[in-house]
Amino acid sequence: MGSEDKNGWLKPAAGIVAAGIGGLVATVLVLVLFYRAGGLPAVASPVVLDGASLQLANGQGGPTGAGLEVRQSDSHGLISIQGSARMVRASIYRHLSWQVEGLKPGRELRLIWTTLAEPRTARQLVLPPAGAKGGTLDLGLQAHWEGRIAVIGLVLRDTLEQPLVVRRLELGPPVLGVMELARLAFEEWTVFEDWSQRSINYTAGAPLDALFPPVLMVALWLGFSAALYAVVFHQSRSALKSMPYMALFLVGWFVLDLRWQWDLHRRLAQTEARFAGKSENERLSAGSDSDLYRFLLQVRQRLPEQPARLFIVSADPGGFEAGRARYHLLPHNGFMGFSKPPKANVAHPGDYILLLSPLSGIRYDRDRQQLEWANQRLPAELLHFASLGGLFRVRGG
Repeated sequence: MGSEDKNGWLKPAAGIVAAGIGGLVATVLVLVLFYRAGGLPAVASPVVLDGASLQLANGQGGPTGAGLEVRQSDSHGLISIQGSARMVRASIYRHLSWQVEGLKPGRELRLIWTTLAEPRTARQLVLPPAGAKGGTLDLGLQAHWEGRIAVIGLVLRDTLEQPLVVRRLELGPPVLGVMELARLAFEEWTVFEDWSQRSINYTAGAPLDALFPPVLMVALWLGFSAALYAVVFHQSRSALKSMPYMALFLVGWFVLDLRWQWDLHRRLAQTEARFAGKSENERLSAGSDSDLYRFLLQVRQRLPEQPARLFIVSADPGGFEAGRARYHLLPHNGFMGFSKPPKANVAHPGDYILLLSPLSGIRYDRDRQQLEWANQRLPAELLHFASLGGLFRVRGG
């Protein structure tokens, strides 16, 4: 009797294991075949920059129906065009194509880009000569094509005799081999997701543009495993009717939770190494906004002890840096939402203005002691200046 009961439970257990292995093989094969058969652009859609989505940073011109038309270089003979790369992953988006009309033979056209990790460092690459239909290049072998790409563009030094038309600039994924797909899957499953502003409520478990997101893969594995068990190993006995499917579900849940716990363990180790045993000031100086915090400590020294009105001016008025500046400078009465200094009828003598770099179109006249922008002027005294910004006190008059 005991031997029969043992065999009665061993058969479903063996069936669950076999169905799980078969489901895993089916999941891998389906995803590889999907990406190899042309499904990659559907998941990782190309970044296409045309005349409407490109900006002319240096030179004169504007968008047209054909593309971005450049009619004249700047006073230094420089033409610079740029657009957002949408923070795509360089490891996937490495196939570059471009089409530029009116380029003189022998002129060096350069690709320029910045990354999320180094937003203030511009990388450049001389593009090979291209025909009338444009050119293509695989950027996978470039040393600095890595991480997440923030901005891409084109740079040219030339005196134009005829307009230059940039029809398109495109980044997309190449055709990936089986080994490349396997490497990407391994990287996505082992990537470390650091703390972020949404960590308290959400965990991605993988890059947001992952090709092999863990939740999707586990869901596919569960579906294939359950279908395989139902077709091949299903038992009619009511006592075992739902147990195999519940077991498969719990295994899938355990795999996802195990990966999450691994992430939490690494986060804990990193947090302990960064903040353990430090004072409050040392912890703030070691945070993700440490450079900004140290700059704001210098700003605070120039502010009065009593709370004062403070206008925080930033290129991203409602962004992270403006918000952190307002927080770190409490209890001063900080006002956000300004991309330009407040007008004279808004800012009163004795108020303070904090300009966060980078800002364009705003300059300070030291001789006249006034801020100037867009035909506006505001009398102000410069109290502190650094690479991250400047502090001013509004004067009367």
